[in-house]
Amino acid sequence: MFVTQTLSIEFASVHQLEANGLTLRTVAISGLPNECIDGVMSAHEGSMARYVLDAAEPVIVRDLRTITQFEVPNFLRESQAASGISVVIHGAKGHWGILQAHCTRVRTFGEDDFHFLQSVANIIGAADQRRATEAENAKLAAFVSQNPNPVLEFSAEGELTYFNDATRSLMFTLVKANPAELLPNNSAEIVQDCLRSGMNVLDVQAAVSGRTISWSYFPIPAIQRVHVYAVDVTERVNLEAQLRQSQKMEAIGQLAAGVAHDFNNILTIMQGLVRKMEHTQDQPETLQQLFDTTERAAALTRQLLAFSRRQVIQSRVIDVRAVASGILQMLQRLIGEDIVLSVSNAHTLPSIEADPSMIEQILLNLAVNGRDAMPQGGQLIITTDHVSVPEGLTTDRTFVRIRVQDTGCGMTDAVRARIFEPFFTTKEVGKGTGLGLATVFGIVKQHSGIIEVESAVGCGTTFSILFPACDEQPEVTIVQPMTSTTMPAGGTETILLVEDEPLLRELAQAVLTGAGYRVLEAGESTEAFSVWNEHRDSIDLLLTDMVLPGGMNGRDLAAELQRTKPHLKVIYTTGYSPDILDAQLGTSNFLQKPYPPEVLARIVRACLDSV
Repeated sequence: MFVTQTLSIEFASVHQLEANGLTLRTVAISGLPNECIDGVMSAHEGSMARYVLDAAEPVIVRDLRTITQFEVPNFLRESQAASGISVVIHGAKGHWGILQAHCTRVRTFGEDDFHFLQSVANIIGAADQRRATEAENAKLAAFVSQNPNPVLEFSAEGELTYFNDATRSLMFTLVKANPAELLPNNSAEIVQDCLRSGMNVLDVQAAVSGRTISWSYFPIPAIQRVHVYAVDVTERVNLEAQLRQSQKMEAIGQLAAGVAHDFNNILTIMQGLVRKMEHTQDQPETLQQLFDTTERAAALTRQLLAFSRRQVIQSRVIDVRAVASGILQMLQRLIGEDIVLSVSNAHTLPSIEADPSMIEQILLNLAVNGRDAMPQGGQLIITTDHVSVPEGLTTDRTFVRIRVQDTGCGMTDAVRARIFEPFFTTKEVGKGTGLGLATVFGIVKQHSGIIEVESAVGCGTTFSILFPACDEQPEVTIVQPMTSTTMPAGGTETILLVEDEPLLRELAQAVLTGAGYRVLEAGESTEAFSVWNEHRDSIDLLLTDMVLPGGMNGRDLAAELQRTKPHLKVIYTTGYSPDILDAQLGTSNFLQKPYPPEVLARIVRACLDSV
């Protein structure tokens, strides 16, 4: 053996530590009987092997026959070994074993001797590490090649050096000629950045042939390579997008409905004050303007409720040409003098069934959108005509089309795909809310209509809105100016008024008291029960808001009171729209906010007189 010859000794042996850590198996010998191979040497406490394994440096023994620090193994005693050196062999997972060299004469081993023996031990340990590495590499290679997901390897320069069969299958599925067509456009830069920083880059998504592929980059600095793994996340991305859209629409609907409710309370107070001032105001024209303003605010509230999908459409048969022409003057003031506005109506046009205020809202929002796309001026063209069945629809109906076209900056495909998302806007902070086109979309869908968009950068934008045509003639509406309104006949009955808005409650109390009624007030359900328990027998009618604080709504309150007084008359009021109420409530006992005082008095009298 090389060790025995180099050191001029009789015996040398290699012992491998077994998994239990308490025994060593002899795997190589020189100068000792062959029977020692595959023999076992103890590594228990007190043994020579344990002493060597626990030592921080090579163990040199001048005379084994007189040693007392540990128990000498039998095979060394039987071989009459006297002096020796023992060193630890370090392998892939720590202590691999022990290398020993002994002779039968007493000898002093020098520094060169144990350095040599340690070098031999290092060679044995390196061989073990290499075998372990090769085995691990073989396992990793099998993992990569058989991985069901695409796996690629790149050099430090970003060049593809390997890809597995799953990558090839993905190429075939997506009809691509090489793996580079599957990767993000900046893949080479990502690879270089990974190696430079030593950091992983995760979930870089690329759209390929209608699919979404997620790529993750893992640098391996030791070999200057980057391993890249891919997963098809198309279904996950689609589901997440649908969830986000649903959540946004639900949140916005709740917001819009809540704002509309509070706004309607304010409008009801305003209208009541207008009527109250009517008999003392010396400027009727100012009163008319103030009342018209409240009507316009009420119309805006209806549009807000339409966006939240909580507004009942106040539809009637209309001619869209009349709506477009009627709003022309307002639109011109809105868009400014540097934009030329024109309306081109078809000579003949079918009617549609729609809420005219909502059609106005569509035109207003699209006009503002067009104005903002033409900061240097341009043209805004509104046309109306009728078309046959749009492509892709299976119906024999015709449609009335409203087109709003601008000569502005246009949109990219990416922007056009998102314009109807709530809160999405390309404008500067403070310049837009991102709700205008979302509102338009909601109104069109409520009217069972269709909305189409054509746009290109630098070529302007055209919105085409199609409403189902109807055969009926448009209704003619005569707008009556506000006049002094005579209050309806009152009465002497007792009314329990439940309203959480103090000023609105005060207004309703004043109107009803002025009409002769006795009014008992409450701000929420708990207070209402207290009043009810004291005056139950005398209360003839409950006038309650549908939305009340304290966890009980108006419908629940009415049901509880009618348990003890089944014939109690009930009128519900709300700033929300009637469609959130139970259909069985009917219309005779529902009062939509905002309401003028005379309407309140009339509905109260009608409800009390009903059978």
